[in-house]
Amino acid sequence: LVIDLPTRNYSFNILGSPVALLFSADTLLITLVPVLTIAGVDWVLRDHPLVRRGDVSYLFPFWMAPGLGALALCLVLTRITVWPLWIAALLAGVAVIGILLYAEYGALSIDEAGYANSRLIVTALTYVIAYVLFAAIYSQRERTVVSATQTVLITFLLSLELLAPHTIGLRKALLYSAVIAFLIGQATWALNYWNISIWSAGVLLLAFFYVGIGLSQQYHQGQLARGVLVEYGAVSLIALVVVWLLAANR
Repeated sequence: LVIDLPTRNYSFNILGSPVALLFSADTLLITLVPVLTIAGVDWVLRDHPLVRRGDVSYLFPFWMAPGLGALALCLVLTRITVWPLWIAALLAGVAVIGILLYAEYGALSIDEAGYANSRLIVTALTYVIAYVLFAAIYSQRERTVVSATQTVLITFLLSLELLAPHTIGLRKALLYSAVIAFLIGQATWALNYWNISIWSAGVLLLAFFYVGIGLSQQYHQGQLARGVLVEYGAVSLIALVVVWLLAANR
């Protein structure tokens, strides 16, 4: 809203489908703010006693929620044209990212007293971020090769955050995240052929994401029993029914 930069449009083909990339001031915002947020998160986490002692081998999983939260905030800001609402959204986003950073710091050590609360905050805000990004991607109405690819990447990164590789192991977390991302990508592919609202698509993808994360965690803990499958199956069915009813009433 402050700087008027020139716009550039580049077009090319991917697998026979035409794709256009638009570079503008919004593109600069969407690119730089998440990168700067990740840099700040890494700088703060490196001051943690466990990291300074070398007990934490990698920090990149802890970047995901704050970085993608900043991305979600930028996507919202680029769609607001009213100054008071823009400033309110910015302040709210900054507060959420600040809370998330505080929780990420507390979630570094399982032995800390506030670890459970920190993981709860990180998990809750990560699901909120996932919903915003899923809805934003679907709202673009891009070709499936673009929207599904974006959804796969977002899902993979947020899954890494929720699966906590520092506790279950990086190799397992990468494998589970890849499987979840693949399935969500396939769901996005199918949703592009279904004329539903942006919010309904976000709810459905979020439900699938929740089920994928939950089943992966239960499987890792050796608790993947029939009752668990019924529970998550019911969640998926309820989400499908709600979205179906909303689509039928449009």
